[in-house]
Amino acid sequence: MDSFTGFGDSSALGRTPPPWVNSKGHPVADEQAPAHPAGYQADPGLVEAVNTALILAKPLLLTGRPGTGKSELAERIAWELGIGPVLRFEAQSLTEAQELFYRFDLVGQMADAQLAPAQKRQPLPAEYFLTFGPIGKAILYANPAAYGDLLEWDRRSDAATFALPTTADSAIVSSPAGADAAAVARARRSVVLIDEIDKAARDVPNDLLNGIERMEFRIRDLRNRLVAAPDDLHLRPIVVITSNSERDLPEPFLRRCVFYHIPDPTQNKLREILRARVAGLMPPDSGAAGPPAQAAGAPQLAPFYEALLSFFVAFRDDPAAHTAYTPGTSELLDWARVLQRLGASPALDLEGNKALLDRTLSAVVKHGDDVRVLLDAFRRLRQIELRPLAA
Repeated sequence: MDSFTGFGDSSALGRTPPPWVNSKGHPVADEQAPAHPAGYQADPGLVEAVNTALILAKPLLLTGRPGTGKSELAERIAWELGIGPVLRFEAQSLTEAQELFYRFDLVGQMADAQLAPAQKRQPLPAEYFLTFGPIGKAILYANPAAYGDLLEWDRRSDAATFALPTTADSAIVSSPAGADAAAVARARRSVVLIDEIDKAARDVPNDLLNGIERMEFRIRDLRNRLVAAPDDLHLRPIVVITSNSERDLPEPFLRRCVFYHIPDPTQNKLREILRARVAGLMPPDSGAAGPPAQAAGAPQLAPFYEALLSFFVAFRDDPAAHTAYTPGTSELLDWARVLQRLGASPALDLEGNKALLDRTLSAVVKHGDDVRVLLDAFRRLRQIELRPLAA
């Protein structure tokens, strides 16, 4: 059974996983590249939640504010376990559960049926109008011996997603017999990320229950054909589901998931995140920023960014700061990036870069009344009087 550690690069893992494949489908071998999962650090509770989900073969449901690393965890799991590209799905208000398994272009099929006689040809097969969603793809990839024909159609419709580790594996023959013979060696596990499921209609999580629990679905448009993952835990897809808690999820859905709430990062954790994700924040004599150090007393940021980090944490946790929207990690990253790009002097303190702070408050506040709260916090916590640009 695979075991997840949640931190460290390949040297810390004691092995070299395959190159990480980013969201554009490009392999990235440099573990110090921005957003590379080698720089991700999961807290101990999250590591245990991942391993519990792996043992129970259940989806992992993550909550937490934006920027706490919910979506990035899926990339870390896929990279650390050497699984391959993450199959992503971003839920929308009009999302239907079936989209995670497959979609069928009925309108296109009807149009082709009308065009085919005029073009003196046979109508295209039903598979031509079939597109698989992330869970559907994961099930196909886990059981290619049974679904070589569907994999071939999937490759034709979405070749970029069907990215296999080796050149030899990537050749999919078109004949059913050849596909079955070659597919057995290609059976592989997948990580599926279902992002922000709370944005979907309330019935979507419940509609997903049976499909995710059994890892199977039927394609009504192919004479109700059954597509099922093999009874092998080493090939069963790993499903990570995120929620920003915009609405409560149904209890039957929650019972079938392993749950973990990612808390707001501590100041030390935020420092590590800044070092890993924003270039140019370290003192000049510290060298290039890389993956966060594991030892206590990790190198501090340049004086200005240390002061900015300290103020941000104090403001975030200040009981007197009653904001309509509490800024999180994503706002801190945006603030540091824009200040760095605008040329903030890293050797100065907050007062020394006050003019740039005046210009960049919009990276932090997300509500009109919160500007006043932030200005008041600068006065109370740091005795700095900011004057943001007037509208």
